[in-house]
Amino acid sequence: MNATSQRPGEAQTLLAIAATLAGVHDLTEALRQTCRHVARLTGAETISAYILDPGRTALVPVAAYRVPKEAVPVLAGQLLPIDAQGFRDSVFAGEVAWSDDVQHDPRFTSPLFRRFPHRSGLIIPLRAGDRVAGAFYLVWWHEPRRFEPAEIATLQAIGQQVGLLVRSSLLLREADTRRTEAEAAEARYRSLLERVPAGVWRTSTTGRILEVNPALVQLLGYPDRAALQARNAADLYVDVADRERLRQTLARDGVADYTAQLRRADGTPLWARMWVRATSEDGQLVYEGVLEDITDRRRAEAAERQAETLRYVAHLANAAAHEINNPLAVITGRLELVRRRLAGHDETLAKMDAALVAARRIADIIAHMGRITRLELHGQTSNVPPMLDIPGSSPPAPDPSESR
Repeated sequence: MNATSQRPGEAQTLLAIAATLAGVHDLTEALRQTCRHVARLTGAETISAYILDPGRTALVPVAAYRVPKEAVPVLAGQLLPIDAQGFRDSVFAGEVAWSDDVQHDPRFTSPLFRRFPHRSGLIIPLRAGDRVAGAFYLVWWHEPRRFEPAEIATLQAIGQQVGLLVRSSLLLREADTRRTEAEAAEARYRSLLERVPAGVWRTSTTGRILEVNPALVQLLGYPDRAALQARNAADLYVDVADRERLRQTLARDGVADYTAQLRRADGTPLWARMWVRATSEDGQLVYEGVLEDITDRRRAEAAERQAETLRYVAHLANAAAHEINNPLAVITGRLELVRRRLAGHDETLAKMDAALVAARRIADIIAHMGRITRLELHGQTSNVPPMLDIPGSSPPAPDPSESR
């Protein structure tokens, strides 16, 4: 390429490349067409386009022009490690590198240069700002091609022009990837939120309900999500002070494992255990948490506590009956002996009979206590079971006359 005779060609090439970069939105196709423009400008027989991988450790082939058929399968899947290239420092500083004797040039040491031997090669870095985003590699299979400084300057300008496109495309691709990942993560979150059996919610610090899942709507007995979100979170507490205590805990610790009694839509109470944290969203403090209905657990725990109390009362009654029974038997026996000796003393005998009736009444109560403490205690946790209602469940007192 002669600097004087080819200037119009250079200008036309730069315009053609600019039109391609502006009009072709697919990066691979834009690079392929640019390879063709550069081949026409330089007379290169084959051109390959590479971009840097995300880790910036290797050049990845993305497009080419006039690649020999036998080389296509290899070149299309072959990464070029950056550190293995002898021209690394110059190219990745943004400088064009070339050789008219590739096979004997120590900078061109990649196995691909030996596998597909050629005479001349030139590398155009695709530079965007202070970073290189990729490269073109131009091949002359048999011609010893040399380059003048003016040619190098033109090719370097092309590399900068294309580098801006590559950089922009990679940024857009990265943005699209992140958006897709964010949308997928949001979809997974929504799916989990909709399917999780525990109630999940988010509220503002003032109590405005920002978000709830179907499980919470069902737990609280509301017809739909909108009906629940129309309420203020403070209205859901049986004791409004519970919410204020929760707010204070979150203000102090940022998280809370909290139990409170809430009110369902129909007014019935339920016990809820809540794991809550305070977090920032768009500069605003919000509360988000998970709620578990523990009403049945609380009832079971209360029933177990009362059953344990009843078992203790029964044990105490049994022990008392045992301790009282022996001395009472002695008293009753002595009263019987004294009564026999008082035959004919009617007034005293009547008093003795009354004492015997009372003693036998006590004995009956003690015997009943012994019987009921051997029974299993089931249910009846809100009141004392009939089996422990000693006055109500004992037999009636005998008539004093029956003892005569």
